[in-house]
This record gives sequence, structure tokens and C-alpha cells, in this order.
Amino acid sequence: MKVGSAYTRLLVSDLKTSFDFYKNVMGFEVKNENLEDGYAEFKVGDMKLSLFRRQEMAKMIANTAKPPHAECQDNVALIFTVHDVEEEYEKLTHQGVKFTTAPMNNPYYGIKTAYLRDPDGTLIGLFELLV
Repeated sequence: MKVGSAYTRLLVSDLKTSFDFYKNVMGFEVKNENLEDGYAEFKVGDMKLSLFRRQEMAKMIANTAKPPHAECQDNVALIFTVHDVEEEYEKLTHQGVKFTTAPMNNPYYGIKTAYLRDPDGTLIGLFELLV
């Protein structure tokens, strides 16, 4: 398989709330905003992150009979490398973001991490390389 480009698409239940979170709280650059049609896209470093309404994807792939949510452990995590985890933690906490873990060093992997969730419950990790 030859891949020209790749990106991450999150299937969300509330597109407007998720869009506002990634734009206004996380501060990501908007590349495409078409909320009426159920799609938005951001530039995040070298990656594209898109949001798409979960119910519309379910219709496309004939999957609407399945429940939209099930209690389970996380199946996906978005990982963003940042310059200073503590600084981002303080900024996001000030904006009302609740973290699932405070910043912590992980010397085994040589990183500092902190974890939070977006409005749809997607796990987000902030990573900083320890020198």
C-alpha cells in the first residue's frame, strides 16, 4: 500500500462542542470548518485532525443498529508532544479543563506526561521529552 497522507479522524457525538474545545481550549489552527455538514479539520503540528459526526459515519457504513457507547477501557488516545507539559497543564487547567492525571515524570520512557479528555471522552496525552 502506498499512502500519500494520513490523518486522525475523531467520530464525535456533539460536533460544535468538540470543535470549540479543539479550537478555543487546545488552540489548534482551523483548516476546514463545515459544521452544518458535520465536518471540521485542524492542523496540529505535522498532523491533520478531523472531527466528524459519529451518527453520520454510522449511517455511511450501515452501523446505526449498534449502540453509540459502551463502557470499556480506552481504544484510542491522541498524543501531542509539547515543549512544556507543566505550562500547558496550567493554561488548560485555568481554562477549566479537568485532567485525569497531573503532570508526572516517566523516566523509563524519558518523558513527562499529563492526560485529559476532550468533551466526547477521547483520551489526550501531553508528552514532553526529558533531557
